[in-house]
Amino acid sequence: MKKIMIPAALALILMTLFMVACSNKKVTLYIFNWSDYIDTELIKEFEEANDCKIRYSTFDSNENMLTKVKSSTQSFDIIFPSGDHVSILAELDLLEELDKSKLMNYGNLDSLLLKKAQSFDMDNKFSVPYAWGLTGLMYNTQFVPEEIVASGGWNILGDSFFDGKNKITMLDDAREVIGAALIYSGYSVNDTTPAALEAAHTVLKVWDRNITQFDSDSYKNELQDGTTWLAQAYNGDALQQMEENEDLAFILPKEGAAMWMDNMVMLKSSQNKDLAYKFIDFLLDAENAKRNSEYTMYPTPNKTAMHMMGEAFINNKLINPDAEYLDKCHMIEYLGEEARNIDQIYEDIKMN
Repeated sequence: MKKIMIPAALALILMTLFMVACSNKKVTLYIFNWSDYIDTELIKEFEEANDCKIRYSTFDSNENMLTKVKSSTQSFDIIFPSGDHVSILAELDLLEELDKSKLMNYGNLDSLLLKKAQSFDMDNKFSVPYAWGLTGLMYNTQFVPEEIVASGGWNILGDSFFDGKNKITMLDDAREVIGAALIYSGYSVNDTTPAALEAAHTVLKVWDRNITQFDSDSYKNELQDGTTWLAQAYNGDALQQMEENEDLAFILPKEGAAMWMDNMVMLKSSQNKDLAYKFIDFLLDAENAKRNSEYTMYPTPNKTAMHMMGEAFINNKLINPDAEYLDKCHMIEYLGEEARNIDQIYEDIKMN
């Protein structure tokens, strides 16, 4: 009799332990974002408040993000693409149309920026603006004399001072690289006419003599140790590094700059849509958006949060340029098939 009862008891215990383990298994939210682009304390707070786990992965370019999303066997719940790639993801039918009734804090967003976002997401169906910014030039003052950057323009990339030194990098982003050359040549970043692209290509051939690599992440460390002296950089990334190293400086080129907006989107394949809505809404909370913006050093599209910012943040022209400068900036827009012409120039420059 005992030989029969003991296995039965063990089976009951094992079943109980299995049920407890299952009940304690936390739901996991998979997030794919740019590097150094969120206050990690907010992630911890969300996990604690919702008794969940966040698996956080990063990418260094929209192109790499798109490749990973299309090829990965593990579906992400939330990703943070730039505007033109919101359009691409929507065109590929990968995005979930958002139910705004599940976003209690959606009203905190700036209506003017929501309108700008319609250039890549009509009616704001798929995306929630996360941050916006500009692209300029970051440099190490220990290696780059002030007279070299005194012109304040994109022409610095081609300055003969850098000849043979291999100390310049540009972003690994076709739209940003070609965009800088287009702006310098007097065109919009979205101009794909033959004349505009020929002018940009000619300029890039000159700049390329000084360019060591196209990279969107490692330059942040390489500028600190002198491996790189000058880099095309996002303004928030630059300001984060400048807080840590007084030898670093950043300029917004006088001709203007590419303007971009990164966004939160939910994939159709998400396995945790309810939790994804909660996370998006958590970041839309005004206090959380304020903290996040102060951490990333990028202006937030959250109008309520911006009103809560200190004067030092609001008045910093590298974060919030005046209207006169913004008039010279161009929002990167979705170009459809026309983007192939830009990609061809980019690949040509990278290969030569």
